Amino acid sequence: MLRLDKFLCEMKTGTRSQVKVFIRKGLVTVNGTTVKSPEQKINEKADTVCVNGKRVSYQKYAYFMLHKPAGYVSATRDSHDKTVLDLMKEPGNPLLDRELFPVGRLDKDTEGLLLITDDGELSHRLLSPSMHVPKTYYVEIDGSLSAGRQECLRQGVDIGEKHGKTRPAVLTEAEKGGFCCAEAESAWLLTITEGKFHQVKRMMQAVGRNVVYLKRLSMGALQLDETLPRGAFRPLTEEELEKLLKEGESRL
Repeated sequence: MLRLDKFLCEMKTGTRSQVKVFIRKGLVTVNGTTVKSPEQKINEKADTVCVNGKRVSYQKYAYFMLHKPAGYVSATRDSHDKTVLDLMKEPGNPLLDRELFPVGRLDKDTEGLLLITDDGELSHRLLSPSMHVPKTYYVEIDGSLSAGRQECLRQGVDIGEKHGKTRPAVLTEAEKGGFCCAEAESAWLLTITEGKFHQVKRMMQAVGRNVVYLKRLSMGALQLDETLPRGAFRPLTEEELEKLLKEGESRL
């Protein structure tokens, strides 16, 4: 149960003082009945709350899938570059007024799946090194990979970290798609369960190859919607969110 004014503030209907004005003017109804007390308790998940005839639905946290393009940094603010949050503009969507942040980082020149949310607990579970959440990337490199190089990547390579080699990875050759760069000689799908700084690029450098294009396709149970254009975003579907939350719980 929540106080009505707290509920309306959390749903970004207005500031506490603005919400009290709405209530005092009789613009707020609960289950069809006009309410004049901001202290009234409501069941945020069951009651129907409307402001000026428009329903206000309860959502504790916001979850968005963003198809990150190159050229944007994975941060909430930056003094030099545009951030991924600069892409998320949609007038009249109160969920975008929340303190959203990207879950993890993709390099400025890397594209693909990025989860945007205000759910700090889920973010912690997905990013915690102890959880080993798998992340799959489409990688184009400037050369081929011999059987020996492939096996090195699968077993783990030394990228200069003090704790030794990277964890074992899953590597399969892929067809070069519509993303391919002119200097790319081969393409691969690489799944890792860590999130070290520039890890995919450093892993390829460890076997003598350079990444010329990189795109994240999945993070845990969440897969990039390939129909989502670069730079576009959308809320997670109920099915996507359910799978993601269950995975986070199963890794506790």
